[in-house]
Amino acid sequence: MSPPSAPAENSAARARAGRLRRALLAVLLGLPALVVVFELVCRIAPIPALSRDVLDPFKASLKHSRIVPHPYLAYAGRPDFRLKLDAPRPLEVAHNSLGFNGPETTWEKPDGVYRIVCLGGSSTYGIGPSSTFTNWPVLLEQQLNAAGLAKRVEVVNLGLQGYSTFESQVNLALRGVELRPDLVLVYHSINDLRCALYPGVVRDNTHWRAVWPVERPDPLLDALERSYAFLAWRRYFTDWFDNQRDIGAYVIVDFGKYFPDDCGQPSDPDLGFASFRRNLVSIIGTARAHGAEVLLATQAVRMGDFDRFGSKQLQRDGFERLTRIIGEVANERSVPFCDVRAAVEAEADRQRAESLAGLLRLRSEAERLGQLTEEEAQRAPRGLDRIFVRPEKGDGEVHLTDEGCEWVARTLSARIVELGLVE
Repeated sequence: MSPPSAPAENSAARARAGRLRRALLAVLLGLPALVVVFELVCRIAPIPALSRDVLDPFKASLKHSRIVPHPYLAYAGRPDFRLKLDAPRPLEVAHNSLGFNGPETTWEKPDGVYRIVCLGGSSTYGIGPSSTFTNWPVLLEQQLNAAGLAKRVEVVNLGLQGYSTFESQVNLALRGVELRPDLVLVYHSINDLRCALYPGVVRDNTHWRAVWPVERPDPLLDALERSYAFLAWRRYFTDWFDNQRDIGAYVIVDFGKYFPDDCGQPSDPDLGFASFRRNLVSIIGTARAHGAEVLLATQAVRMGDFDRFGSKQLQRDGFERLTRIIGEVANERSVPFCDVRAAVEAEADRQRAESLAGLLRLRSEAERLGQLTEEEAQRAPRGLDRIFVRPEKGDGEVHLTDEGCEWVARTLSARIVELGLVE
């Protein structure tokens, strides 16, 4: 067969080009049509996986979260916040009208009341226990009132997740002293450790604490976020969701950049630890200037939980250093001191030893009966305590269970009674 003529070749090429143009035109016209249909479907017949709460869960959750932006504290507790869950574990959280996690109170101190204000982070606020009413400040109030003291005791919980002594000294100066406390109880360490071991340490902690982005300055982004198509693309086809679903993305500088060892990148830890000492001194000075006594307490921790990090020894050493600073400041400033850490960790150690002994007995019996699998035989038994939240169920380290909160409250109550502070 003879080869096709040049005109025939040109005609075939033109036909292919025409088909390509028509296909491109169909795509160009079809995509906007699909987007319009997608938008209409999402608005007329809502799909659960494409609801705005799912496409931007963090932004939606902030409308009802336990915290709200604050110009001087970065964030504060939301007044009258309520949360009740049955799964994955029972949890009940109840903020009072002032935004503090605990029973209702007023700025004015009632006559005949000895008022204690507690400063701290999440382990004071109550991340770990099953309820607002099983956190240690609430239990401390109950135990002191059962001790037959000269006055009725009221304990107000000013702690909040993520707070360090940087936030607590401001919180005390602006809000705590307005409660007219008789005693300011300070329970800090772990969050100041994070600040001290974060890169770029500066005196005012702005290397760690970010400014809450109350408003987005980008009008284009605001416009795009009105589109379900854009929200779906961002949610399911980018890593935006993973980077934004934690509160740290709003309040910690470069959040996630050094994950999973965020707090193992020290640049000047000495400055960070010096800031902790300075902040404690400032808290003492503020409290005394307003007629309140101060009780400095060490923070209990399960040291083994630091082993999850590459910087485990750095964090262990840092926590020990913070504990020593608390004792030194208490001694230098003639401030009452309570070694909560020693008492609570001793009980946790006892429980772990008891648990381990029980596991070893069960293992020995299983070996005797030939019921131990090879995998179980190779796995070393590990004793567990009931004081701290287990790492796989939360952050662990300093977070307390209901029983752990009971031990902290018991230790603090005994010390307050011993010192004769309630008069």
